Amino acid sequence: MRRITLLMTVLALTIAGTLQAQTLRRNAMQHPQLPVEENSIAAGENQQWWGYMTGASSLSSVGIGAADTYHCAMFLPGDHDIAGGKTLCAVRFYLAATHVSNVKVWTAAKLPTAEPSTANTLWLANVDASETGTSNPIDVALTTPYDIPSTGVYVGYTFTITAATTSNDQYPVVIAGTDQPNALLLRTTTNIPSWQDLYGQGFAPLAVEVLLQGEFPQNAVSPRPTMDNYYAQVGQTADIDLLLTNNGQAAVSSIGYTVTADGQTSDEQTLTLPAAIAPSGQAAVSITVNAAATASEGKRTITITKVNGNDNESKKAACEVTLYTMDRLIPRNVVVEEFTGTGCGWCPRGLVGMEKLRQTFGDRFIGIGIHRYNTSDAMYIANYTHVTFTGAPSCRLDRSDAIDPYYGTANDVCDDFRTEMNKPAMAEVKVGGELNEAETEVTATAIVEPLFDATGYKVEFVLVADGLSGTTTAWAQSNYYYSQTASSQPEDLRIFCSGGKYGKSNVTGWTFNDVAIATSYNASGVNQVEALGSLSAGEKGEVSYTLALPTKATLRNAVKKGTVYVVAIVVDADGNVVNAAKREVGDIDDITGIGSTAGETANLTTPTFYSLGGTMLSAPQRGINIVRMGDGTVRKVAVK
Repeated sequence: MRRITLLMTVLALTIAGTLQAQTLRRNAMQHPQLPVEENSIAAGENQQWWGYMTGASSLSSVGIGAADTYHCAMFLPGDHDIAGGKTLCAVRFYLAATHVSNVKVWTAAKLPTAEPSTANTLWLANVDASETGTSNPIDVALTTPYDIPSTGVYVGYTFTITAATTSNDQYPVVIAGTDQPNALLLRTTTNIPSWQDLYGQGFAPLAVEVLLQGEFPQNAVSPRPTMDNYYAQVGQTADIDLLLTNNGQAAVSSIGYTVTADGQTSDEQTLTLPAAIAPSGQAAVSITVNAAATASEGKRTITITKVNGNDNESKKAACEVTLYTMDRLIPRNVVVEEFTGTGCGWCPRGLVGMEKLRQTFGDRFIGIGIHRYNTSDAMYIANYTHVTFTGAPSCRLDRSDAIDPYYGTANDVCDDFRTEMNKPAMAEVKVGGELNEAETEVTATAIVEPLFDATGYKVEFVLVADGLSGTTTAWAQSNYYYSQTASSQPEDLRIFCSGGKYGKSNVTGWTFNDVAIATSYNASGVNQVEALGSLSAGEKGEVSYTLALPTKATLRNAVKKGTVYVVAIVVDADGNVVNAAKREVGDIDDITGIGSTAGETANLTTPTFYSLGGTMLSAPQRGINIVRMGDGTVRKVAVK
C-alpha cells in the first residue's frame, strides 16, 4: 500500500506555558484516505475507521521544540454523529519522531492530569518505540472492545522525546485536516503542565483514528457553517457557506435542504454536488437564502433533509446562522494586531507577513504592531495589555482567535484577511487627529454611524508609526532563520535565511512599520475614551481623546512628522470589532461636513460652533470643534 512521507515543519514554541503556532503549514500531500500497511488493522464487517482528520489532504506537525513528555488527545462525545453508541475496537495514530521512549496509547473518562496509568484511564497499552520514526500509522487493538458511554470518551497517546535533535523530534505531534472542536487537546509534563484545547487557534485536528463497530447509516450528512454571521442587503440574497461531512457509508452526490426563518420553512430544494463526497469525507457548498424585507438581525436554520434522494439519517442534520440584513453594505477595514518584539527570533516571519498584508490590501489593512515581547525593545509599549497573546509571533484579525501572522490558519494569512474583509461592516467610521503646537500630543476624534440600533459601542484610539529604525541594540531584531537554508523557506522569508540580506542572528537596518506608539488604554487596561452611548441606526456619534506621543528618547527621536497615524477601532458591547478607520495625523478636514458653503447662514458677528459630525453646538465641546467665523472661514479648535 502507498505510504505517506511526513514533512515536519517548525510549528510551535512555548511562551508562558501555552502552545502557540510558529509555522503551522499544510504540506502538499494528497491522500484521500489514511494509508493502510500490511501490519495495520483492516476494518471488518460493520466496522469503520474514523477520526476528526479522516479524509484530510495534508499532514503537518506541531511541538515545543524541546525534549519533554507529550500527552495528546481527542474527545468523542457520547452523542457524536458517528461514534455515539458505537463499540471502540482499536486506535490508530502517527509518531514520526525517532528519539522516543515511553510510548502509550489510552482511553479515559477524564483527561489524566498525571502520567497515564491503569488508575486514571479506561484502557492503557504500551507501544514498542521501534514502531515510531516512520510515516506508517501505528494501530493498537483494544484487548476488550467497549461501548462508548453516553458521557463520551477521550482517546489519546503519550510519549517522551529524549533528545530534540531533529525536526521530527522537535515538532512530533502530527495533525491534519480542518480545525474542529474536541479534535486537538495537548499538554506536556514540563513546559505545558495543563491541558490546552487548541480549537480556534489555527491548528488542525490530531492525526488519530478509532476503529468503530456498530450499525452505520448509509445516507447521513451533517452541515457546519464556515462563519457565524452572514450579511445581505435588503431585498437581496446571501450565500451561506457550509462544510458538509459525510457520516454515512454511501458516497454523497446530492442533498435536499430547507431553510427556516421566522418560523416559516421553505420548500425543499435539491443541490447536485460537483463531485461526490466519499464516506468520512468533507466538501464545501453554498446555500442561497433570502434576506429580510427590512434592516434586521435574524436567524436562518438550514436543514439537510435528503441525501442521495433518501432521508438524511444524520443525528445533526441542521445548523443555524445569524443573517444581518442591511439597508446598505459598508466595506470593512480589518484590524490586524500582532504580538511581536525584537527579542523574538521567529518574529521576522511576522514582520514579513505584516508587510505582505500592507502591500496586498493597502488602506483596507490596519496593522498594529504590539511590541511587548521584550522590554529591551526600543518600540516596547507598556499599556497595550487589553488584547492578549501567549506566544510570538501571532496576530488577531478583528480580535478573532490568534493565528500565525505569515501562514494564518493554513498557508497564507492573506486568505484569512480576505475572509474577514469580505464581511460588511456594522458601522461607518471616520477618524482624524490634530497634533498640538508642541508636538507632544495628538487629539483624536472619531465619528461613528451604525447601520443598526447600537448600545454599548465604544471607540479605542491607537497611534501607529511607520519608518522606525535605529542602530543601537534596542533596535536589533533577533533572527532564528539565519540558520535555515533559503531553499527550506518561502521566497519572501529567504532574506532572513543563511546567505540572505538579513541572514544574521541579530538583524540591523530593518525598518519597522505599523508600530503602536500610544493607546487610549491606561496602565490598568481600561479604555479612557467616553462610551458612545445608545445610537439609533443612521445616528452619528462622536468622541475625542488626547494621546501623548512617546517621551523616551530612543523611540521619540525615531518618530518623524508625517509618519504617524491615528486609528479608531469601534467595538460592540461584547468586544467584537465593528469597523475601524486610519488616518494620517494632522489632516481631518474632510471628515467634517462644514465649510464656507454650509447650509446655515453665518452670523457676521458671532462665531458658530460645530462638532466634526456637522452638528451645530451652543458652545464648544471637548475634542475637536469646527468654528465657522463671521467671514465664512473655518477653523479647527481642540478643547480639552
